[in-house]
Amino acid sequence: MSERLLLAQQRRGYRSLRFVAELEADFAEHRVQRIRRRLPLIAPTAALFQLIYAALDFMLMPLSVSLSVLPLRMLALAAVVLSFFYCRRSDVPTVGVPLAYAAAYWLNGVSVALIVHLCWQQGVPMPYDGLFLILLFGYALLGLSFRAISLCSWSFCLLFIGMGVLFGETGGELAYQGLFLFCANLIGSVGAYMQEHGQRGAWLNLRLLDLARQRAEADDARKLRLLAAASHDLRQPLNAMGLYAEHLVEQGGDLQTRRISTRLAASVEQLGRLLQSLLDYTRLTLPGGVQARPHAFALRPLLERLIAEVAPEAQQQGLHLELRCDDCGVRSDPLLLERLLRNLLNNALLHAQAQHLTLSARRDGDAVVLTVADDGRGLSEAEQALVFEEFRQLDNPGRNAERGLGLGLAIVRQLAEVLEHPLQLHSQPGAGARFVLQLPLAEVPAQAPRIDGAQALHGRILLLEDDATGREALAGLLRRWGCEVQACADLASALQALQQEAPQLLISDYRLAEKGDGLQAIERLREAAGQMLPALLITADLSPELHERCLPAHVIPLGKPLLPARLRQVLATQLQVRPVLS
Repeated sequence: MSERLLLAQQRRGYRSLRFVAELEADFAEHRVQRIRRRLPLIAPTAALFQLIYAALDFMLMPLSVSLSVLPLRMLALAAVVLSFFYCRRSDVPTVGVPLAYAAAYWLNGVSVALIVHLCWQQGVPMPYDGLFLILLFGYALLGLSFRAISLCSWSFCLLFIGMGVLFGETGGELAYQGLFLFCANLIGSVGAYMQEHGQRGAWLNLRLLDLARQRAEADDARKLRLLAAASHDLRQPLNAMGLYAEHLVEQGGDLQTRRISTRLAASVEQLGRLLQSLLDYTRLTLPGGVQARPHAFALRPLLERLIAEVAPEAQQQGLHLELRCDDCGVRSDPLLLERLLRNLLNNALLHAQAQHLTLSARRDGDAVVLTVADDGRGLSEAEQALVFEEFRQLDNPGRNAERGLGLGLAIVRQLAEVLEHPLQLHSQPGAGARFVLQLPLAEVPAQAPRIDGAQALHGRILLLEDDATGREALAGLLRRWGCEVQACADLASALQALQQEAPQLLISDYRLAEKGDGLQAIERLREAAGQMLPALLITADLSPELHERCLPAHVIPLGKPLLPARLRQVLATQLQVRPVLS
């Protein structure tokens, strides 16, 4: 069904209650579905109507008369029951459902008309009001087309008048009854026409809205694919730049070289943060771009990792960091929660002008209250209404890139909505700011002892990376840290290197030029080694879907651009893990 066809029909109109053939067939199917949805309510009501009147026949009329009209009542009831079961069958053609539906209605109308005349012929003054009830039921509730309901209603009313003439009933009274039935049918037919005309208009609008929704979803899907491609293509060289910059910093050299290397590393890190903010915000604004995958986990290790991550920047600013955390577990998405808290901490470092920054977590009934608090300049009520807006920087009118893009708190707000964690901001000018997040409490298993990531690294690592620049940069940094590295450009080379000497750890890029991805390559390498080797996956795609694939595979995903401190901490942990025979 094309949008052009729908718009053309909308412009042309449908006063005759007909669409072009293609649209008419779709609308007929739509009407059949409406009829089937109404059947469970309509059929029992119609059956109850006949049963109640059959009971009243025996209560109010002579037995002989009641018995004479009973077959007509049963005929009407049988028509309702048969129509109900016939229309519910899935193999009934589209045209068959409204025909059976209309036939049951017509038979009920005819039976009532016959019952009235049969009673009159036997001297029982049966009122013809039952026909009005049938008409009301048909026009108002059945949902048949204007033509079908009008044809059925007019026909059994004319049949009623015709039988009156045939049986020689009083002309004046019959004319009076005919006038009332004519008026009732006229009102019902006009109402049925208006109802169907409105239904057809609503159906056209719904189809156009549905096409617009499909187009919007397709556009969002294309944007997500573009975002994934851009994320990988932009992070790949940035990742290599960061690793080379870290390598230069660790190489040392004269004072000028060290100064330039340090500034280069800081600039690359800042560029990585800006890119991450843009990509995160874009993904969060797309429907379905980010979906939470909550599960229970221990909170303290995550908070300690974040504090360790921001500690160098805090020390450089002369800011005192404090962590207060009860030993507890929470139910959340750890990846999204980490992003949210990192943005809050970075926001405090960049904008709060504080001397003290506290990250705390405490139990409160069946919840855990997370707080990021500083003693900085604080925010007025007007500023609090603005801080969560996109690209809003209250203390950076010159748009200094070192202070970010103004997306940090906008991302925080959207992540809190995705996670369904209530977020509150409490602040006053000169009294600092407190961002309060509420998480559900959860039970978690005991945690293994933590390993210091600053210790010297020793171990054999097999690295699979098809990008030459990134491969050389990462291999050089790992060797600098004391690791033995076998760097391979493809899976075949990695399998060959595996036969020469078994590694203690596998590192693979996620997007490889050859068929398959990094997770599949890790699986192949583990099979060849006959061991469940610890493995890291380096990726620009940090989606929850990828994390769900990594969890059962016991693979740790690390986002690009790699943070050397984070990488070293993970390596220190994983190189202590003894592989398990598979």
